[in-house]
Amino acid sequence: MKEHSLELNESDKSLICLLKKDGRMSFTDIAAELNVSVSTVRNRYSRLVKEGVIHILGWVDPTKTGFNSYNRVTIEVSPSNLLESVVGALMKIREVSFLAVTSGPTDIEINLICKDNRHLLEVMKNKIFTIEGVHNTNSTVYYSVYKWAEQNLEAPEIALDDEPI
Repeated sequence: MKEHSLELNESDKSLICLLKKDGRMSFTDIAAELNVSVSTVRNRYSRLVKEGVIHILGWVDPTKTGFNSYNRVTIEVSPSNLLESVVGALMKIREVSFLAVTSGPTDIEINLICKDNRHLLEVMKNKIFTIEGVHNTNSTVYYSVYKWAEQNLEAPEIALDDEPI
């Protein structure tokens, strides 16, 4: 894994903080708030997006759109040389909302967002258990989610990756 740091100055950090509060804030409003030109905001924003420091997306609350089964699944892969192919197959599953290679007793952790527990069972049986290399799974159903994402973190010095882990 190659890493390099992108130094964030105070303007970058302020820009990130404003966008975290209101991701739809106009460059004109941001420029006024930071007391800089609109072109400065546009250039800094473009650089932060290009470098992968910020990602702009629309987040939808799954419970408001009929997806009421949110689950954590840990996966053991065997043999271990199939890890990357298992990750690739999981990446293609629409219901997978989070995927990470992990340390510890399991190799992969995913989050699944499903309509209900019947949908969850279908995804597990027809999409996950059928992947070559999936040896064992452990599922946890989240009964109630109280917090989806941190919104008020201070912008740290960020290390950028050229390659995924």
